[in-house]
Amino acid sequence: MDSILPKGEPPVPDESLADLAERVEWHEARQGPLSLETAAARHDFAAALHSAGRPAEAEEQYARAYQAFVHSCGRTHLFTLTCMNNLALVLRDRRKWQPALELLAEVHQLRAAMVGPTHPLTLNAANNFLITQVMQGDLEAAAREYPALVGACEEAFGPDDGTTHAIRLDHAHLLRRLGRHREAVEVLGERAVRPVAEVLLGCARLLRYTGLFPVALTASRYGAELRLGTHGAARTEHTPGEVLRDDELDIVCEVVGPHDLEVPYSPGLDLLAPSDQVADAIGALAEHLAPAGRELGERLRVRVFVHHTHWPRLSSPPILTLDRRLMSARDRARHDRLLRATDHEPVELPPTGRRGFRRTVGGFSGRLTGAPVVIVSTVIGLESRPGPSPFEA
Repeated sequence: MDSILPKGEPPVPDESLADLAERVEWHEARQGPLSLETAAARHDFAAALHSAGRPAEAEEQYARAYQAFVHSCGRTHLFTLTCMNNLALVLRDRRKWQPALELLAEVHQLRAAMVGPTHPLTLNAANNFLITQVMQGDLEAAAREYPALVGACEEAFGPDDGTTHAIRLDHAHLLRRLGRHREAVEVLGERAVRPVAEVLLGCARLLRYTGLFPVALTASRYGAELRLGTHGAARTEHTPGEVLRDDELDIVCEVVGPHDLEVPYSPGLDLLAPSDQVADAIGALAEHLAPAGRELGERLRVRVFVHHTHWPRLSSPPILTLDRRLMSARDRARHDRLLRATDHEPVELPPTGRRGFRRTVGGFSGRLTGAPVVIVSTVIGLESRPGPSPFEA
């Protein structure tokens, strides 16, 4: 953005918030609070506040910059719409869903009228709107709109462009969250189905990298979803609200804190040791599933999840459960033999009078030598989880 400045030089800006605030004051004193130069400086200041994790202050500065852009450029100018878009993203981060969605819808409508429905700025607004819908929890509504966005990206950028692929990944991830796995495979093609052992190894690497505790984990040949809890001895500075992705393996990790969980836990807990134990167990399980996958092929249809027996006492190591309810009884028996051939320490399950999968089919539970503290089981916790859909594995 070019600025017409009066005689004299403003303070030289750098990345510090203090200098950016001083630049806003400099322009405001010389050109007034509604000038274009003041609006641009305030917009930069708001962006820095947002990046610094101060969204409430960023919202205030973006709102004032927006009023100045409207005064200087008009309501439909691209500068104004950029500011409106960024204000909506701050509102989204503050979980003010409805005003954020209203602003993003207006940005999309005005950009489409000005530069066309397939312009990158218009597609960016559409993508921001759908991401906000997903974050709000309106998954079905977002799923209805994603095909149109993917088609527009293919028209604008080409079917093999990185932007198109990223939008396609978001669409497929949303479909998986809705349990529509076959549609997710169709969106991404054959690449959407991966050896479950590779997916688990990717999960183990992410656990090692973050040092965070797996509050929840579900992994299959379609990828994995993890919720990683912050705690006192984490090796990295990840904070609640962050999302970590491994697009190659379609793994999505959401970082959560106590306020994001139904039953809170203390962020000051030292969960580094059990986190390492779970990472070891996931790695050991992946090593087992690699030869099992070679022997059983496509018939190895498992879903691995973390089961916390004593939630929220997270210092107690969890259990890794293999949900094999899509496998035939014969294939489950073959898999049991493969599991028992893996070095392990047998564990005795508590007696249960409940009828169902555990009682009628039996299964395997043991501590793998790679992580002797964590139980790996094909039965524990299944009675509390719904069975997989026909499209899951």
